[in-house]
Amino acid sequence: MALLAAHRELFMAELSAITAEIKVIAALVGIIVVLGLLLVGLLYTGTWLFLGEWLFGSIGWGLLHGALATVAIIAVAALQIVAGSSRGTVLGLGLAFVLAVVLAVVFASNALRSTSVWAADQVSPSLSLDAVALRGIDISFVAMAVAAGVLGFLAGLRMGIGGAIGGLIGLAIVGAVFGFMLGGDSLAAAYPIIAAAVAGAIVVAVLGLIFGARRGRARGALSGLFVGALIGLFLGALAGDITYDTKGAVAIAVVVGLIAWPVLAGLVAWRAGLDLSKRFGRLVPRESIDAANETRTFLEQEWQRQRKKLTKR
Repeated sequence: MALLAAHRELFMAELSAITAEIKVIAALVGIIVVLGLLLVGLLYTGTWLFLGEWLFGSIGWGLLHGALATVAIIAVAALQIVAGSSRGTVLGLGLAFVLAVVLAVVFASNALRSTSVWAADQVSPSLSLDAVALRGIDISFVAMAVAAGVLGFLAGLRMGIGGAIGGLIGLAIVGAVFGFMLGGDSLAAAYPIIAAAVAGAIVVAVLGLIFGARRGRARGALSGLFVGALIGLFLGALAGDITYDTKGAVAIAVVVGLIAWPVLAGLVAWRAGLDLSKRFGRLVPRESIDAANETRTFLEQEWQRQRKKLTKR
């Protein structure tokens, strides 16, 4: 017994020393893992901030692009899990890249702003508005409030007079705030904004009319018409007001591309058809289940046969 006790004490002493050493090693490994994760996060975040400052002159662009890219990757990865195919991801990325390139060229060339100024110069003489009488009035503020309010009233008619009045008041306020932010406080400044807003409303309204007609015939066409006009009104006014430099144009195009990537990937996957039962059905071991059921049936039959033999005995 004394010999066994001595061996036990020796083992416990060694085990205690080994446990203490394992604790030290585990603590050091934990420090390495934590610092490694911090380093990865620092490099990931710092790279986006560096690129934003280097390419576009502001770390704000790097922060925005990094956040949007991370969200896009998460969304695409989730779509990959659901769809089980990389077609939507790759095609969506390609379409988003083309869209970003086209927008970068359009924004950098300031074609929208130049076209709006040209259109305003052609139209303004025929309007015969007195610039002196309108001095002190924010033309964009008034024009956007009236246009958005009228479109909101028409769009809300589907929900009755209450919806029409709500659309009138709500969108008139939104339009007024938007017009005030654009800053067209004179005829010379407001003409390009208004011209671009009208053009944008017409173009997008036609697109909304076509899309709505395909989805819901007459009612869908009217809804698409008014909603498209509202969207085009704001987008057109924004396009007619802003003059871009090259860095700003590319930065905004990258933002649009990063937002469009998961959206386009989802649309491609949705049009191809998402069959969740087929996608996740492969995770079920159906052959093993069928084999187990066959074995169970065989054993039950054998048990019944052998039980009859035992009963006869």
